[in-house]
Amino acid sequence: MIRTIDQYLASLRDGRVLYHLGEKVKDATSHPVLARNIWNGAIDWALSNDPDMRHLYVTQDADGEDINFLWTQPRNTEELIRKREAYVEGARFGGMGCHSMGVDALASSTVVAKRIDAAMGTHYSENVEAYRKHLQKTDIGITGAQTDVKGDRHLHAAAQVQHKDFYVRVVDRQKTGIVVRGAKYHISFTPASNEAIVLPCRAHGEEDKDYAVVFATPLNAKGITMISAEPELRQQRTAETDWDFPNASKMNEVGGGECMIVFDDVFVPWEKVFMCGEWQFSRDMARAFGTFHRLFACSRMVSAMETMTGAAALMAEYNGLEGYPHIRAKLAYLAQVTETLKIVSKAACMFPEPERGTNWVNPDSMYTNIAKYVYASNYHEVSKVIQDIAGGIAADPVSYRDWMNPAERPYMEKYLAGKAGIPTEHRLKAIKMVTDITGGKHVSHNIHAEGSLATQEMMFYASANWEFYKAAAKRLANIPGWEKHPVVSKQKDYADVIKAKMPPIDTNYVSYVK
Repeated sequence: MIRTIDQYLASLRDGRVLYHLGEKVKDATSHPVLARNIWNGAIDWALSNDPDMRHLYVTQDADGEDINFLWTQPRNTEELIRKREAYVEGARFGGMGCHSMGVDALASSTVVAKRIDAAMGTHYSENVEAYRKHLQKTDIGITGAQTDVKGDRHLHAAAQVQHKDFYVRVVDRQKTGIVVRGAKYHISFTPASNEAIVLPCRAHGEEDKDYAVVFATPLNAKGITMISAEPELRQQRTAETDWDFPNASKMNEVGGGECMIVFDDVFVPWEKVFMCGEWQFSRDMARAFGTFHRLFACSRMVSAMETMTGAAALMAEYNGLEGYPHIRAKLAYLAQVTETLKIVSKAACMFPEPERGTNWVNPDSMYTNIAKYVYASNYHEVSKVIQDIAGGIAADPVSYRDWMNPAERPYMEKYLAGKAGIPTEHRLKAIKMVTDITGGKHVSHNIHAEGSLATQEMMFYASANWEFYKAAAKRLANIPGWEKHPVVSKQKDYADVIKAKMPPIDTNYVSYVK
């Protein structure tokens, strides 16, 4: 089935234990901060119910019923590319929160459960496929809970000193299921999700076998407590605060979406367990999830990098700088990073790695990680370039309330205008967007305060001793003129002194002499 947005929102009112800023949340869908996270989550169902998006998000199961395409396991290049395109398009609208980590956790569980079954004679694949059908029939939102809190980082899971629950582990095996304890951290879209697939974040040794566990669980299960991270914003956008809110995307007003999930002796039935004690495969599970989820990350970042490159181009135009060669060089760099990310992430799907013994394919690990590295290693430089082009005003953007005040607005219209023909309001909105998407005013302030990067570059040039540099180069190239420089002319040439002490050249080396 394909759920409606109303069905999705109703499903989150399930009695879960969720805390935010020290208070227990009664209903995340109406919470002043967490509702933004739910809004993002709901976009997933808006997309799958949009007739223009069916070609990406809707397919049919064996019974001919509509299901979300993302709940299928990729079998070929075309399906991997479609999955990537679904992520790319969804991210452009601000969605894919409830169909990213969960989808990738399901994909990695599918692959590794098959490997465990083949090696150990288990039947985890049956559980995974039964859970897949559950997801296809219910169309719920799930997240993937991988990152453990870890405790003392230099110790493995079982060797922790303070307690043994820094990594999620099995504390009891019963006839009908297992009992788990521990905590996961940085789990995205937890308030917006119905269930979670929990999986290890690292390789485990035999002594850590209780931590080699993968399972699915509803987030309202007894013993689960969710603690939301501190949000960047603590109120909703209103008509009076329009551009005062981060508008990297109007749909991306997420607050408190990352959570710590505490598992306080949570019972999980065996049919929802996909690994339990097979420590030899914990590395496989962590790596498989990493590859699948990095493909999502690269897909998500396509729209982010497009927006950042566009923001720089807008600011160059609005500031009247678009014709300067050094500005064009910066814009060219941004375009190069963006397009490299796009093509390499697509290549990860175009040249997939077949999963042995199945008809499934996995994203190419090398290309996926190269694509992730491309944007991650360039991200700070990209932000710096955008801030440089925008100018110091990005460090101190004006508020929308001031813009709307009739007593202030004439001054802003006059003095904060940029290039002729560009409305001042457009320029101010673009400036605030740059502040939002490049790390906030403090980062911009430290680039532009006491003079921009361009100012320092001008001073470098003006302060450089060019006559000395040129004289030194002339001396090395034996070009006349260096003898006139007061410093270079006094530099001794030891070549003649050393040559005088060298023995005569051996003329037997005919090829060299001639």
